[in-house]
Formats: sequence, C-alpha cells, structure tokens
Amino acid sequence: MSAKKKNLDVYLGEVFKQFIALKENDLRKSQEVFKSVFELFKQKMGEQCNYFKKYASQVMYAGSVYDGIKVSKLDEFDMDIVIRLPVNYVDVGENGIIIENDEPGFVKLKIIKAFDNLDKQKEWDTCHKVTRDWRDTDKYLLQNKFRQWLHKIVQRTVNDLNDKVTVLGVTYLLSYKTTGPAYTLNIRNSEGDEEFLLDVDLVPVIRFMLPRWPEGYRTVENTQIKEWLVVPKPNKSVQDEGLKNRLWRLSFQDYERDMIKGCQGLKTTIRLVKKLRDELGMKAIASYYIKTLFLWKVEATDKQYWQRKISVIYREMVEDLYNAITEKNIPYFWNKDNNLIQGVKPTVLQVYANKLKEVLVSIDSNDVEKTVYFLLNTEEKEEFKNSEFYKNQAVGDTGNNIVRQASVCNVTDDTQSLKLVEKKEKDNELLNLVRKLMTKIDRLTLKMEEQEMRLIRLENERLVNNTDCVHAKDTITEVKPLSVDLTKGSVNDISQDSQEAVVSDLLIL
Repeated sequence: MSAKKKNLDVYLGEVFKQFIALKENDLRKSQEVFKSVFELFKQKMGEQCNYFKKYASQVMYAGSVYDGIKVSKLDEFDMDIVIRLPVNYVDVGENGIIIENDEPGFVKLKIIKAFDNLDKQKEWDTCHKVTRDWRDTDKYLLQNKFRQWLHKIVQRTVNDLNDKVTVLGVTYLLSYKTTGPAYTLNIRNSEGDEEFLLDVDLVPVIRFMLPRWPEGYRTVENTQIKEWLVVPKPNKSVQDEGLKNRLWRLSFQDYERDMIKGCQGLKTTIRLVKKLRDELGMKAIASYYIKTLFLWKVEATDKQYWQRKISVIYREMVEDLYNAITEKNIPYFWNKDNNLIQGVKPTVLQVYANKLKEVLVSIDSNDVEKTVYFLLNTEEKEEFKNSEFYKNQAVGDTGNNIVRQASVCNVTDDTQSLKLVEKKEKDNELLNLVRKLMTKIDRLTLKMEEQEMRLIRLENERLVNNTDCVHAKDTITEVKPLSVDLTKGSVNDISQDSQEAVVSDLLIL
C-alpha cells in the first residue's frame, strides 16, 4: 500500500505542477494588468453615475483566484463591487431592511420607508433617482433591476473609452458580455508577441454585518469575520419570474475562506478534483459544489487530516463526490435543506457517477498512469508522455527491474561464493595435512640417513680394529634402532605404533 501511494503521489505532484498550478509569471502579470486597468475603469464608471461614485467605494476579490483554488491558468478574476444602500442596516423594521427567508440559500430583501423617503432628499435628482426602479410594488428589492443598473454603467464606460484603455504605454482592448449575475469585462492586448487575455466578472453585492444574520443558517464560532453578502444571482429552480427576481443568493465567502485556512493539502486536492471534473465533462457540477464537499470534510475532520498524503485525500474526496452524485444530493453547507444539484437531471448524474467509478477503480487497482490520465486532455497526455519526468520514471522503472535482477544474481553469486569458500577451507585443511605428513617424512628420512651414516662409520671402525673383534661385536650389539619424535623434533626409538601412524596418514592422503 505504501509503495502504491508514494508512486501515485509522485505522479499527481508532477501533473499538478505541469497542468494545474498557476504559473508565477502569469499570476504576477495578470494581477498587474488587472489592477492598473480596473482602477482606471472604475474611475470612469464613477463618472457615468453619481450613485455608483458615492456608494461603490469598496471592491472585493472573490472566487477561486482569491481562495487559492484556481486551476491551470489565471484568465479570469471575480470582483465583488459592494454597493451600499442609503438605509439603516441595523434597523430590522420598516425604517431599515427586512430580511425574509424563502428558498434555502436565498433571501428576500424588503425596504419600505427608507426608500420611500429618498425622493424627498436633495440628492434625489443627482444621485438617488436610480433606485426608484429597484423595488416592485410590494417593496421587495429586485436583483434583476440591480444587475441591470450596473450593466448600463459598464456598457457606457466601455463606450466612453472607445473599447480600449492604455496603461503604462500598453493598449488593451475592452469588450463585455452578460454571464448570469455577473457582467464580464474582457481585456486583451492589442499588440505584442505574447497574447494576453483576461476576463473580469463584475458582480454588485450588498454587504451585511453582524449581529444581523439570516435566520436558519449556521453560524461559525471562533472567527473574526463579521461580514456576509447577498448576491443578485437568480434561483434557477424557481419558475415564477416575479419570485425569482426577489430572491438574492446568500454568500459567506469570507467565512469559507477562513475555514480552509491552515488545511495544508486542501487547496491542492480541491484543484485536482476540479481538474478531474473538467476533463470528465461534468459541466453541471459547479466549482462551488466541489468546494462545498470540502467544507463538509473540514467540519468533520481536524487540521491533521489535511497533512496526509495528497493521494489519500484525493481518493477520499473523489469518493465523496461519487457518493454525493449517486445520492443526487450535495447539501448546501450553510443550510443543508438546500440541495445544490437538485436541478440536475438524474440521467446526467448517473453518467457522472459511472465516470467517477472508473477513476476510483483505477486508484484502487494501482493503475497510476490511468489515474493521472483521467486528469489530462489529449494534448496534455502527449505533453506529459514527452516530459522529462515521464522519461525519467520509465528509466527508473527499468533501473528497478535491473536492481531486482541484480539482487537475484547476487543471491546466486553469494551461494556460489559460499560453496567456493567451503571448498577452499577443505583444500586448506588437506594441504595442511599434506604439509604435516611431508614434514614427518622429511624428518624420518633425515634420521634414517643419520642412522645409516652411523652404521657405516661403525662398520669402518670394525674393519680398522680387526684385532679387537670381540669389542667391535659388542659395540654393534649395543647399537639400537633409532626413532624420530616428529612432534618434538628429537631422536627416539621408532616404535611400531609410530610407523603405523605415518603409514595411516599417507593412506588417508
């Protein structure tokens, strides 16, 4: 299991680096261009509308870029333009803003006397007059009218700038389009060798502060966050246009950002899952739905959970997504009665579930290449196969096989070496025995030669002393056979046992 996870982690890390992580140079350039272009653009927006100039002082970064979970490339920014309303936010009655619960995840905003009296103020004609169309006859604030007001400002600003803006000597072309609740400003360079494209979603939002809080929604303790937002995004599941325009989506993005802070492997894993979603063609699963699954996991675990291997977390989160789609329910984190995928057709969800099942099978079967290929499109697969990483891994696998084969050879060689050592030891023992026997033989031969010389000398003496034959005879009679004590190197009587021992050793040899 450990080898499997380690191998998958290496591959996931390389795929993340090559195809998911934002390039530092791209990030820096996009931020610089956006900041310089948008500051000028926002100033021009204020020239188009006095209300915007007075009540739209704060702009907030939002979305996946600010959360640190953007995938592949930085080609878009989400900007929340906080629009302040000329009312008392603390007052929950007719003099302020009444917040009514409706569909889970959405609220209705009712403004009565506060807006009724705006036409009596001196700034009505020059500033507040734009608000007269923001409510219906029942005094509910209409999100579609609010969006259309900002839409007109952006359109007039682009026209006033002649569809282009020059910043730091570089000219950028501007265009725009409507995308749901957002108004997308497209920025691209008009010249230069390298193409630059950036989409900026401009979303008007209304900000509320604690202690005001929508009834029925969970609260977060031990946090310094005080703000929450309502966004003019319609509820697609509502068919009645009148009701749909009254509904404002709740946003607790600052709380969510604070929750995932310090979760070490979360941002990497969520970007892997989002990339998987893209390559599997799961278009009905919004990025926020995936983020919601991670929020539920953060609540159910502790910080140490996110310090584990990315492959482990990735596998579990893919399974969580699979289970949620199989059960046809991704509950909204702030109000579980809101099923985020309620409007997705069951047949579509079944197709998604089948695809995710294949991914899980590939992980559990340790098919590492298949697992990472689910994260890549056709072009990226070819690029990955031609990368130095992939080639090195192939060489590494071959090297591992060689090492394993060498290990087998080493075992065989060790066995043979052991046999050679044993044989050598036996040969040495035999050689030592031969040497000892030869030494004994040499000593015995020497002593025999000495004995023979002595006998010859005695015989000569006998011949010389013929006259003393009797004495010579006695002398010869007194001569005794000599033996050699081969262990002590001294001359002794040669016993029958000693002679037999020498013969026995020679026979053994």
